[in-house]
Amino acid sequence: MGIHVKNVDPRVKRTRQLLQQAFMELFQENGFSAITVQDIAERATVNRATFYAHFDDKYALMDSLMREQFQNAIMSTLPLPAILRASTLRALIEAVFDYLAQVNGHCKPSDKQFDPFLEKAVQQELSNILLTWLQQGKTSDRGQHVPVEITAEVMSWAIFGVAIQWSRGERSVPTEQMVNFVLAVLTAGAAGVTPGLLPE
Repeated sequence: MGIHVKNVDPRVKRTRQLLQQAFMELFQENGFSAITVQDIAERATVNRATFYAHFDDKYALMDSLMREQFQNAIMSTLPLPAILRASTLRALIEAVFDYLAQVNGHCKPSDKQFDPFLEKAVQQELSNILLTWLQQGKTSDRGQHVPVEITAEVMSWAIFGVAIQWSRGERSVPTEQMVNFVLAVLTAGAAGVTPGLLPE
């Protein structure tokens, strides 16, 4: 699916989890701009050198946390094995809508400063998932007219762009209907670029 679980030393994993948990607590208490590396290290009961052994700065920590949360949300939703089919693409689109609705439902207006970081993390992870699927399904007789990397980027931005706008708005159109709209556009587009790309 494009999400890989790495073999990480349990102590390293535990320290990262402590730092991420400390960051989340401080974020909820004070907002992002007020958080310092020192605050995070103290809350996690580690020193600054330990923090910097894991993350370059608080932005890198936030990026890793958002990517992990998004990956977990996707993994808990997609059917296995996850390959590129209309049904899995629908599940992926729906998971993105649900994740962004949840994130934007918990954010205060003062938290909006980290929106660009959220957008980068989610869109890149989404693109990686789609690229993996496209590469798995690529065969020489499919008549690929557009490189899979470009196809993955276009699809990921289409999904993410609509989902982020919907999640920040009134949400007057139900999630299921929005998912159907996005799926219809992507399916029609994919058929024109690569016939047979999205089997049922």
